Amino acid sequence: MQSIASILVIFFCLNSAFAVCPNGSVGWQNACYFFQSNSTSFTNAEIACLNLNGHLLSIHNGFTDALIAGQASDHFHESTVVDFWIGLNSLMLPGNWSWMDNSTYDFQNWGPSEPENLSMSCAAENIQNGYWSSDDCFKAKPFVCEVPDIVPTTQHVTINLNFTTTKSYPAYENCSHGWIYFEPTHSCYGKDQTVLLEYTWTDSEQYCLNQNAHLFSLHSFEETKFVAALVDASNSVPWTGLYSNDNEATWHWSDGSPTDYLPWGKGFPQLKTSSCGYLYLDEHIYDAPCTNTVLVICKRPAPIFL
Repeated sequence: MQSIASILVIFFCLNSAFAVCPNGSVGWQNACYFFQSNSTSFTNAEIACLNLNGHLLSIHNGFTDALIAGQASDHFHESTVVDFWIGLNSLMLPGNWSWMDNSTYDFQNWGPSEPENLSMSCAAENIQNGYWSSDDCFKAKPFVCEVPDIVPTTQHVTINLNFTTTKSYPAYENCSHGWIYFEPTHSCYGKDQTVLLEYTWTDSEQYCLNQNAHLFSLHSFEETKFVAALVDASNSVPWTGLYSNDNEATWHWSDGSPTDYLPWGKGFPQLKTSSCGYLYLDEHIYDAPCTNTVLVICKRPAPIFL
C-alpha cells in the first residue's frame, strides 16, 4: 500500500509540474480541481462549478479516482466529512447514470450494493476508500469542481464559490421524484414521468399544465446554466415557455412572467413567423416552428411549509 501511495505522489508531482492552474486548485491531466469545503446540495454545487466554467468532476479511471480521494482527505479534513459530491447523477432519467459534463460513462467504482435505489439520484465519493455511493441530491456535502487548465500558474486567482440568493424561504419539502429543486427561484424543474418525452410546443405546454406547471421560463444567467446542465445529461434540447404569435414582434412566457431575460443565440430570432423558443446546449435560445418535437421540461413553484 505504501509503494502504491508513493507512486501516486510521484505521478501527481510530475503531472502537476506541467499543469497550468490557478493557485488553490490541484492540477491533473489538463484539468484543474477545486476542492470546496462549504457543504451544499448537488445542484448548488454544480452551479458553483458552472460559474468557474467547469462542472462537478467526472472520473474515467481508477488512478484519477484514487488521486482525487487522496487529495480530498487533505482538503476536507473535518472529522464529520465522509464523502463529497462528484458529477455523476441520474436526475433526468432515474437509473440511467451520466456525468454533468456529458463525458462518457466509461468507468465506475460503486461501493457494495450501490447504487442503492432509484430515489437516490446523485453520486458521492467516499474520502477513505474512493468508493461511490448514491445519495439524496438535497443533502449538503463538500464537492470538487473540474475546470480546464487554461490559467497560467503565475496568475493569482481568487475563486468565490459562495452562493447568495435574493430571497429567504421557509422550510420546503423536496420536489417530487423526477423534479429538481433550484434554490434561487424556489422552483422545481422536470416532469412526473421517468422517460424522456418529446412533443410539439403546444402539446408540451399542455403536458406541463396537467402537472400544475408550465414550460420553463428563464430570468437569469444562473437559471439558464442550471437548466442547460440538466439538458446536458440527456444530450437533447428542450422547449422553453417562450412563444410569439405576432410574427416575432413580441415574445411572451407561457407562465405569464416578464420577459426580462432573453439569452438569444447570435442572429436570432430569425424566422419572422409565429414561432417558439428552445434552449440549445450552448445556453442560448433559438426560434423554431412550434410544430417541431423536442424535449419537455416543466417548471413549477416548490411547496412552502411555514
